[in-house]
Amino acid sequence: MQTEVCDECRGIGWLVELQDGIENALPCPKCQAGLRQRELLQRSAIPPRYFDRGFDVYSIHHPSQERALKKAIDFVEGFPNTQRGLLFLGPCGVGKTHLSVALLKTMVQDKQVTGQFVDEAEFLRRLQYSYGPNSPDTERDVLLPLMDVDLLVWDDLGTGRPTDWVRETIRMVINHRYTYRKQTIISSNWPLKAAAGGRLGSGRSVEQTLPERIGKRLFSRIMEMCEIVEIEGPDARTEIHKAGMDFQRRSSGKKADLHIPEGLLHCPRCESVQVRILDQANSRGSGSRGYSEISCLCQQCAEHFLARFFPRTAKLEYPAAAEED
Repeated sequence: MQTEVCDECRGIGWLVELQDGIENALPCPKCQAGLRQRELLQRSAIPPRYFDRGFDVYSIHHPSQERALKKAIDFVEGFPNTQRGLLFLGPCGVGKTHLSVALLKTMVQDKQVTGQFVDEAEFLRRLQYSYGPNSPDTERDVLLPLMDVDLLVWDDLGTGRPTDWVRETIRMVINHRYTYRKQTIISSNWPLKAAAGGRLGSGRSVEQTLPERIGKRLFSRIMEMCEIVEIEGPDARTEIHKAGMDFQRRSSGKKADLHIPEGLLHCPRCESVQVRILDQANSRGSGSRGYSEISCLCQQCAEHFLARFFPRTAKLEYPAAAEED
């Protein structure tokens, strides 16, 4: 596997500079920046399942998903001058966690902020365990990172059983962040209010709303902190997968979006499917031989390559690989 080598220090990690006739070894600033970024990403606690989620592969099947994507990108571009965080609301499988993680990852990489991902159920379980005699963590160890990071992503708000202890614990974290002007991104499956007849869109039934689930006091604080972003669409975990609608997507400005079946696009060198689409040319050819040419980067071996996607036959070709053969 190829690894990227720093063009400043050639991978040594040090630069030799001549000062007053004396050679001094100084840490390579480019390598130090890369090391800092890796440390921040590691400390952000993004789960492995979501680590490859980015804005460029966010699936859009409903206009509200496109609006939510724009809100997330606008938040990143406007930071640190953004006044409020975001509260993503919607049913399961519409991409709330995907957008939250993509936002967090981009902020860490581009803005060098400290960030933390926390799943509510896992947080409450870990906090309760910290009270036990055999726990390596204290309550302070669990709570402090959530309070002090520049950006907190709180996933699945309202998942925990709505006891007074749960509500007060969450309120303590959220209120601390509010007081010290720390930005927070929140997602939740619970609606703001029940629809007529006690049912929500897409035939979903509901027993509680988000204010009822977390308490009006905490809900009021979150409304001050976050802009509401409601997302609708099919469940990516059931409806889209079951119907064979999986695809890798790139936000491409005015160009038409590519709909490539998941797993089809791969690196011709190492066969990895962890591929990022960098650019897309307009359609070329006609009929069954009409194709879009796309420029790609393999995130596994850092190989740059071109691919041709034929939408009518759902096939891919790799021109460079064919020429080598």
